Amino acid sequence: MKKILKLAVAVIVMASVASCNDFFPSIPGTQYDLDDTFSDRNKTEEFLNNIYSYVPDETCERWPTYYAGGIWTGGSIECDITWSGDGEQASSWSLGTVYASTDWIGYWYERYYKAISKASTFISRIDDCKEASASDRTLWKAQARALRAYYYFNIFRCYGPVVILGEDPVALDTPLDELLKERNTVDENIDFIVSELDKAAEDLPAKYGDANLGRIDRGTCKALKAKVLLYAASPLFNCNTDYANITNPDGTQLFPQDASQEQAKWERAKTAYKEFLDEFDGKYYSLQTVKNSDGTIDHYESYRQAASISDFTRNTEQILIRLSDHDLIQYQTTPYHKGCQDESIRGGLGFGTTQEMVDLYFTDKGLRIVDDPDYDEYTGVPDASHYGWPTDYKDPFNPDRTLFKANTDKTLKQWAHREPRFYVCVTFNGSTWLNTNTNDGEVTTELNVNGNSGFNAANWDAPYTGYGERRMAPINGDEDGSHCAVLLRLGDMYLGYAECLNACGEYAEAIKYVNLIRARAGVPCYGNGGGTDANGMAYIPYPENRKEIESRIRRERLIELSFEWNHFFDVRRWKVADMAVGDNWIYPSYHRGGEGGAIHAMNFMSDPPEFFEKVELETRVFAKQHYLFPIPDAELRRNPKMVQNYGWTSEATER
Repeated sequence: MKKILKLAVAVIVMASVASCNDFFPSIPGTQYDLDDTFSDRNKTEEFLNNIYSYVPDETCERWPTYYAGGIWTGGSIECDITWSGDGEQASSWSLGTVYASTDWIGYWYERYYKAISKASTFISRIDDCKEASASDRTLWKAQARALRAYYYFNIFRCYGPVVILGEDPVALDTPLDELLKERNTVDENIDFIVSELDKAAEDLPAKYGDANLGRIDRGTCKALKAKVLLYAASPLFNCNTDYANITNPDGTQLFPQDASQEQAKWERAKTAYKEFLDEFDGKYYSLQTVKNSDGTIDHYESYRQAASISDFTRNTEQILIRLSDHDLIQYQTTPYHKGCQDESIRGGLGFGTTQEMVDLYFTDKGLRIVDDPDYDEYTGVPDASHYGWPTDYKDPFNPDRTLFKANTDKTLKQWAHREPRFYVCVTFNGSTWLNTNTNDGEVTTELNVNGNSGFNAANWDAPYTGYGERRMAPINGDEDGSHCAVLLRLGDMYLGYAECLNACGEYAEAIKYVNLIRARAGVPCYGNGGGTDANGMAYIPYPENRKEIESRIRRERLIELSFEWNHFFDVRRWKVADMAVGDNWIYPSYHRGGEGGAIHAMNFMSDPPEFFEKVELETRVFAKQHYLFPIPDAELRRNPKMVQNYGWTSEATER
């Protein structure tokens, strides 16, 4: 009797799993099957490349369910998407108009299960390809195994624990009730993903070179393993009592509730991070650092390149990337710049960041704005003492870089004396555009209503928050659009390790890794007992207890990884996304509702000084059910053994 993989027939995804041959080009009169495919080396390698094609291109947030991106920036407090229609999934999620029956909510669920199916087919058939050498087959199988684990993790972080599908062959006439599966538990999901990454790592080289950019190697496996275990240790998945009643029909709890094992999960994650860093840190990966001509660190450019979409061939920090060739992110991060001749600096700045995010960045003293005595806040429309600047404002670490020009009414004084990461990530009114090698020279971006990138010039291509998302904007224009999406880098690993160290009581070591991030960014480091840090800046004292250090690590992570598709998941795994009143670490104190509530902005339909009034732009919705996506309603209808996530019901009930 002919056999096929369980993965290919799993009823929970049978509506979404297409033929394993659907990636082949259409050739009239020709049809490939698996026997044909795995008897030919080139077709076999094409099959593996198709499995790689499911690695998310997170730079495609304008149309995520078309280009395989996500809603992670626009669906979080990091961003407001101006464009009507573009990014509508992120906007509808933020406004609370998504249900278990919403057509796109199952997109990532279906997409990654399809990828899992193809990876499993490849793993089971690759040894049939005798045209490929034994060593190539081993490497390819390991890559497919690691990709499969990665895709399971991508489902897990969105939907929580899901069904882990088997690999043993099953007959086509297997009764339906034997194919219907219950969800596996959190622990079972995590253990499977980790074991698969461990297996794959055994057969992969430590790090692939530039000729294989984007390929999974041992470093990627070890880094992903640590991050997976960080999620498992985090409050959303580790003894989360809100989810105690989410059980399978047989009574199995999907979310672990054994408090005696809570701390052990932090220890396990810490060990995984240490294993990665011991083998790879300083040998294969290092923080991206750029020097000025005098040998000092250019902190702005160092941080800009850490997650740059265009510097990937010489980047020392990036662990996992996805190569792409569209110009969507270049366009969405570049202002309109009416009147400029050079098309490379003409875009549609449809991704605007919020006042909440602007206020997250430290001052140049390394302090929160609420702690810096020189930071001058105001209410309503400010008077002239709060805006304008008498001279061109230069980067203190590289005086050849102009951050904004002398003006009487274009810039708030609050935008001076901020840390370098602020200037990398935020386009503010009066800021100098980062690409200065153009026919137009140094261009000032004006986001007020009558400015060159404001509403009257750009209409829907002007950010309605009065601030633009600048992170990953190309420094030399969009050219042909070739770039990468940075999915995992060393800075992420340092801060994940710091979380684990702090949770395990190793406070000094935790602060050490936070300080490595701050030193590269040109931000004064934490230290007790006086003295100066590696950049000659005075240390900032800190309380040595778990809660206080946790707040500092979380704030550092939200800044360091801002606009890198982590915020959406981090505030959820920390279980702070429904924070009633801002704590001035994760959310400012004026903000109510965590990822929900009113978001704040400049008064973008005005000119200065009225433009500088901080106003409420829109009110978002976040309830406890929004910590995870719902299991798609169609999935529950197909499989009576499938249970729904906390708080979600059908659309009819919710309305």
